[in-house]
Amino acid sequence: MAGTVCRRFNVNGHENISTSIEVNWTNNITAFDSSSNRTAEVLDKYIIYVLEIFTNCVLLNIISLFGIIGNIINIIVLWKHGFRETTNILLISLSAFDLMCSIILPVTRLKYIVSQFDEGLAISFNTFATVYLFMPKYACLATSFTYVTIIAVERFTAVFFPFKVSRIFSSSNTKVIAAVTPMCCLLALSPTFSALTYRWNFDARFNETTAVLEYTQFYRENHDFLDLYVWVGLNNFFGSSSNVIITSCCVSILVKLSRVTAKREALTSRKTGYDVRVVKMLVTVCVVFLAASTPNIVLYSYFAPNYIFVSPVNELVDNICVVFYAVNGSANFLVYVTMSKKFANTYKMLMSCSKT
Repeated sequence: MAGTVCRRFNVNGHENISTSIEVNWTNNITAFDSSSNRTAEVLDKYIIYVLEIFTNCVLLNIISLFGIIGNIINIIVLWKHGFRETTNILLISLSAFDLMCSIILPVTRLKYIVSQFDEGLAISFNTFATVYLFMPKYACLATSFTYVTIIAVERFTAVFFPFKVSRIFSSSNTKVIAAVTPMCCLLALSPTFSALTYRWNFDARFNETTAVLEYTQFYRENHDFLDLYVWVGLNNFFGSSSNVIITSCCVSILVKLSRVTAKREALTSRKTGYDVRVVKMLVTVCVVFLAASTPNIVLYSYFAPNYIFVSPVNELVDNICVVFYAVNGSANFLVYVTMSKKFANTYKMLMSCSKT
């Protein structure tokens, strides 16, 4: 740059010094910005790739495996306690659908493991997993959300209306509620099951035919209604509404329990019809649900999802949400073992029997 400045100064005078410096400075800045942008883009893609591999190949599978084992134990232990208590009916139902979620979630993410060995097969696998498991996954999650909401309402009723709870949430009524809930969730989500299909397409990159996702004619003709119905209507109904109801019930219950002194806990258990320890355990289940579901609602509200994720950022957000869903479906076993002596004793008895 210095040689250019001197040469322009000697021939053309002072005016061209400024011009030469500006041109060279602009060129250098442009080149630097371009290089920086490329470097940042490469780093962003690399970071996203590493996060995808870690969350889908390692973290999600560990959490889901724990969830599968934990929910199976939950069902066995709760089943052993019987169905006389309405709480057991709801918790068994919740564990059953949490188990289904813990199985389905890692299957929908197996493409990341398969892609390390065969990218063409990974594309086809992801296509079939999305077509056949995308909405069933959300049906299980919606059912799980609804069960937690029902548990929160049932405990709220037990604490504030102890003499009416046995009539409102009788054993027969609770069984009907537990049976009808998944049917209602499935019915609510049924229009979305016809949104996706697949077709076979030759992929020159891998020199093989792969299955690729595409929207059905039904979705193309009704996409405005379906998008509004699913991502606004159902998302708010099963997500935001559940969180509001559960939060309101939990806060009310905690305020009520905070007024109960240690001397009156035993009296409360006998006279009011509810066990404080059971209430605390179920409130903890609700709090775990809120901790896992609230970030998902926030993320999905900011990054509008779609049936087919095309943006790397959207895929990353979806991966993070799936991890939160897996945590929600896996954490209840720890809650039961640590907060319920009855559950813990039955669990220890089963473990001792299995060893002998």
